[in-house]
Formats: sequence, structure tokens, C-alpha cells
Amino acid sequence: MSLYNSFSITYLLCIILILTVQSLSSVPLRTQQSEESFIKNTEEFVPTNEWQTVKEGQAIPPGLHIRLNLQSGLREAKLLENSKQEPSSNDLVLIPTDPDNEHERISKENLQRAFSNLDFSKDDVVTDEKHVEDVKRKFRPYDELKKDLESMNMKIETDHEILTKLIKQLGKTDNEENRKTILTDLEFYLHQYDNAIVFGDMHGLELLIQLLNTTDTSNDNRYLASLALGAAFQGNPKVQSKGLNLGLVRYLLHLLNSGNDNTLKYRLVFTLSTLLRNFPQAQGSFLAHGGIETIIKIVDSTDSNNKMKLRVIQLMNDLIIEKDQATDDKRLVYENIDIRDQLVKHNWCSYISHHLISIDLNEYDQIEKILAALIPLADACRNDFVSLIPVLDKLNDIYGNQNLNEYSTYMDFLSNLQNLRRILLQTSATDL
Repeated sequence: MSLYNSFSITYLLCIILILTVQSLSSVPLRTQQSEESFIKNTEEFVPTNEWQTVKEGQAIPPGLHIRLNLQSGLREAKLLENSKQEPSSNDLVLIPTDPDNEHERISKENLQRAFSNLDFSKDDVVTDEKHVEDVKRKFRPYDELKKDLESMNMKIETDHEILTKLIKQLGKTDNEENRKTILTDLEFYLHQYDNAIVFGDMHGLELLIQLLNTTDTSNDNRYLASLALGAAFQGNPKVQSKGLNLGLVRYLLHLLNSGNDNTLKYRLVFTLSTLLRNFPQAQGSFLAHGGIETIIKIVDSTDSNNKMKLRVIQLMNDLIIEKDQATDDKRLVYENIDIRDQLVKHNWCSYISHHLISIDLNEYDQIEKILAALIPLADACRNDFVSLIPVLDKLNDIYGNQNLNEYSTYMDFLSNLQNLRRILLQTSATDL
């Protein structure tokens, strides 16, 4: 009886032990380990139909048959007997955990132990002295840069301030080299629309006129003063109006009539053209103060070079076309501006046709400009231009046999030449 009781007690203890192990099946085993020393085993447990030892700290999936090997003291697990034969949709599938994520789950205690092994009394950074010197050489200290920036900011000036300074310097200096530098700077700034207006408001135009009118100014600086005036007038109605009110049209015509320096006269023709273009009031002043006579004098003079004559011819042609192409709202303003009629009265037709005959027919650029100036005058000057038909035929022979195509630079030239020839032939036939 005692043997039977002993067996019963042993059997009962085994059952209790098995039930206890099963209740802990999803928790990693921590035998003989304290909470501090426990380290989870991340190796995946793959169950089979055979008993396998579960390693210390290794997690196992639920639904396995688990036992404790009493001889080895190790935990073992395998698949349930019916798990292979009767698969069910309710079975749990083992999803392997991400080892990287598992490693990130570091306990506070493990971190404390890791940091306790570090020696913060030592500097682990190795200083590269050569690199430090390279950096110092390539990059300047902040304080030094700050001083430079402050110095640069002190030098930044507005255009208005610069113009004010240039005008003061120009009015005070007697040194021709200084004047040359100032006038060169002025021309640069006066090409800007707003700067030219400010310059006019500060009486800068009067200062330039004085430099043009005095014999104390070198010829080079008179050239520069003329160019600066032209820069201020060009495409700027407000400055043009101020120049007209100052009597600059009359003054420029006076300089053209009285001067002997062809270079200065060439510059003055440019300045006059910037004052007259798209400004009918100034053109009226030009006619009223003998502008046509001045132009005829330049073209007829043997002292004038072809370059200056050509510039004058172009200016007259531009003013004629400007009136012809005036919009309806401006026609009334141009009504009394009869530059073409005044030119014809002063024998312009003869002068311009003679100029075409006298130049070398191989000078394409000059011929092109003169030909363009002849077309707007074809009707008014037909009696003088008829004699040009042989010249036009010769030009057609020279430039018409160039294997031209529609993209040739000669196309517009030949078109103008043939149009002029056709007009003159028609008028000639009508006279007959």
C-alpha cells in the first residue's frame, strides 16, 4: 500500500509540474538568472514533430507540446500530434521578429552598465593640426569679416548720391584728367532714364553746356561732354524738354556752324539727333533757327568727311520717316514740321544724288544708307533722281549676281534699289 501511495504522489507532482510549465510556455525561461543578468535570446525557435531543446531565454510560439526533461533540467517542445493532420484557419502563424528592432529594445539597466564602462576623462577626438591651419588660412575670422562688411556698407551709395558728387567735382575741378574721368562716369550713369532726369533737375545740363562753350576745356573733354548730353537726351522726353527750354537746339546749331573740329562736329550731330528724335517741338526749333541751312552746309562742305555727311543724311531721313509714320493722335503736332519741303527748297535733292554718284560703288554700307534716304524723297526729287537710273542699274549688276537667297543680307538693299528704279522709270515715262 505504501508503494501505491508513493507512486500516486509522484504521478500527481508530475502533472502539476507539466501544467506549470505549459502556463509559462510563451515567456522566455530565466532559470538561474536574476532580472539584471537576463538577456533575451533572439534566435528563432522552429518547432518540428520531434522534441527539441528550448535554449535559455528563447521565445517559443504558442500551441506547442512542452515538457521539462527531468534528467537534463532543460525545457523541450514539439508540435502537437494533430497539428499536421488537421490544419485549421484559426491556427496562429509564427511571424519572425525583426532582429534590428529587437536590438533597439535596450533596457535602462543595460544602458547604465554600458555607460559605466566609458572613461570620460580621456579625449577620444584626435586633433588634426594641419587641417586646423588649412581652415585658418582659407577662412577669415568673423570679426575681420564683420569689419570688412561694415566698411563695404559705408561705401554703398545711391545713384542720386553719386550724381550729386560728380556734379560737385565737375564744377570745382580745373584738372583736365579729373574732368575726363568725371565725364566718362557721367555718360555711364546718364544712360539710365531716372538718372538723366535727376541730373537735369540738379542743373547738370547747364554745366555740360559751359564745358562745351569754353576754350579752357580740352577737345577730348568737349567730346565727352557732348556724348554725356546725348546720353541724357536719348529717349527721355523730360530731359529733352529741359534741353529745349535751355535753348540747346540753337546752341548746338551755333557750335556746328562755327566749329572747325570735325570730330567735335560729328559728336555734336549725334547730340543734336538725340534732342530732335520723337520730339516735334525741338524739330520746330531746329527749323526756326536755321537747322536746314546748317545741314546743307555740312553736306556741301569739302572739309566734311563722308562719315559726318552720312550721319547728317541719316538724321534727315529719320526725321522725314518719323513724320510719315506718325500715329493719328500725333499728326496734328507734326503738321507744321515740314523738314522734307525745307530740304527740297534748299537743293537737298541735288546734294544727296551727287553724294551717291561720288562714292565708291563697292562701299556697300554707305550706299545702303543713302539708298534708304532716297526712297522717301523719290516723288519730291524725281527730276534730280532720274539721272541716277544708270547708277542704280550698275549697282543692280554688282549686287544682284551674288547667288542670293531669301536670307541674304542684300535682300532688303536690292528690294529698295529695284523699288526706287521702278518709281523713277514710271515718273520718267509720265514726263514723256
